[in-house]
Amino acid sequence: RYSWDTSTAIIAIGIMKALDALGDVFSGLLQQHEKMDKVAIAFGVNGAVSLILATLAAVTTHSVVLVAVDGGRPRSDGVYAGSSNVGLGLNELAGNLKPMPSFALVDQFDRPYGNAAIAGHDVVLAAFHTSCRETCPLVTGLFLQLRQRLPPTTLLLEVTTDPEQDSPEVLKAYAGSVGAGWTFLTGDRAALTDFWRPFDVTLSGEDSHRSVIALIDSHGFIRTYFLGAPDLGGPLPGALQAQLNAGGRQLAESHGNGWGQPQLLDAIRTLGGWAPTPGTGEGRAPAFTLKTLEGRTVTLSDYSGRPVMINFWASYCAPCRREMPLLDAVVKEHPGLTLLLVDERDDAGAARTFAGQLNLASSVLFDGDGQVGDRYSVSGLPTTIFVRGDGSVEGRYVGETSRQSLVAHLAAIGA
Repeated sequence: RYSWDTSTAIIAIGIMKALDALGDVFSGLLQQHEKMDKVAIAFGVNGAVSLILATLAAVTTHSVVLVAVDGGRPRSDGVYAGSSNVGLGLNELAGNLKPMPSFALVDQFDRPYGNAAIAGHDVVLAAFHTSCRETCPLVTGLFLQLRQRLPPTTLLLEVTTDPEQDSPEVLKAYAGSVGAGWTFLTGDRAALTDFWRPFDVTLSGEDSHRSVIALIDSHGFIRTYFLGAPDLGGPLPGALQAQLNAGGRQLAESHGNGWGQPQLLDAIRTLGGWAPTPGTGEGRAPAFTLKTLEGRTVTLSDYSGRPVMINFWASYCAPCRREMPLLDAVVKEHPGLTLLLVDERDDAGAARTFAGQLNLASSVLFDGDGQVGDRYSVSGLPTTIFVRGDGSVEGRYVGETSRQSLVAHLAAIGA
């Protein structure tokens, strides 16, 4: 039996014959929950995860649904169905990921646009302003590419960093001039300052503003983001090409910061959740041989008999950069563990600079063409693979990891 309070609740239930049965569950839950089969109720975030994990272990042969309840009502963006999505929900609702803050902006048609507009949708979000002549035309060009590949349920948002210049009328004219069929947002200075704070973006009308593309999942949590200018892999449409100044043309010709549509699409594919969860296993770790940034040859079999943690990362991946000090610290705490940092589809010079800044003790391997990442089915960065001493894969974590998650996986591989 579990008592109610006013905090957020997390509910894991065995799959119903139909999802509309959930309504009956909620209406009768207060009186009936002790009679329901395979139900766990935990109030508040603290302590909830262990209770729900125990419940999930009891229903390994069933599908599960995880529902977040706030103020006595199920949240519209808080339903997670299927084991992988439930794993995602546990991470999100336990506070391991950063949620989008509440925001109230307007679109290019001067219509209100807030959190309710993105609820239930995966979102690709970009910082830009219409007078930018360097990175912003490249970002809009990337969005033109993405719109051809992504389903309409995935929202594309370009949000200005220059509220004084970019009124709804200006945004509407800009969208029309470049043929953009997605949403552009603006607001007053205070609203935009609050909106961009989680991404460390400051308001600016200059060409050198911080360029960010962020991915937000359908539950409203920030999953990853990319910094700098994208590589479009080809020419810009004429209207955007004409906007570039000399610096912008140089960025385009030098392939920006080395990431583009393929990396964005790979990352977007991961927004449905992490898989597999600890302990499920993936068979044997694919063999590989790579060069370190210093030119030394490293083969996975060199570490046979030892637990290995393989982290796929890139210098342009902001969550990768944030989690690197944690990985370096954790491996120093586990002398029997080997950490292999695989730099994925990156610029070797940028990776070498970043690794030098952190003075990393672990081997940094260069996978410039992404072949090793493909063998491990890496579809987003960062991705961390946990390998037992016998060469079998215990599990993986896609996204910026936490000490709590690392400790669980490392214990499972005997580190």
